Amino acid sequence: MNIAGHGYGDLGDPLPAIVERARLDKDWQDALARFGYHRVKQAYARQMRKSPKDEIFYGVEHLRYWPTMEFVRAWLKSEKKRMVSKVRWTFMAAMLATIAGALTFTAALSVFR
Repeated sequence: MNIAGHGYGDLGDPLPAIVERARLDKDWQDALARFGYHRVKQAYARQMRKSPKDEIFYGVEHLRYWPTMEFVRAWLKSEKKRMVSKVRWTFMAAMLATIAGALTFTAALSVFR
């Protein structure tokens, strides 16, 4: 299907504000993810100590992105939740394997007695 005839092919016009904001948010998320959770957290804490009233996060300025502090705070929260849930399932699987192994060992000991 050719979308050029439907008014979507003209890329010379500026995009709507909501689309532009979504693209910017995605770019910021990608930049923060490339920089890494721990480095972003350290830079965020350092900036909060030095200048807590700044509204722009300067930790990834070398990547030419300037996200807001609120955006970085929300990103750190969501990344922490994602990492905890990932570790939680690994922990639960290891615990279940340990319980199953202990039950099997107990059953084997009771058979041989």
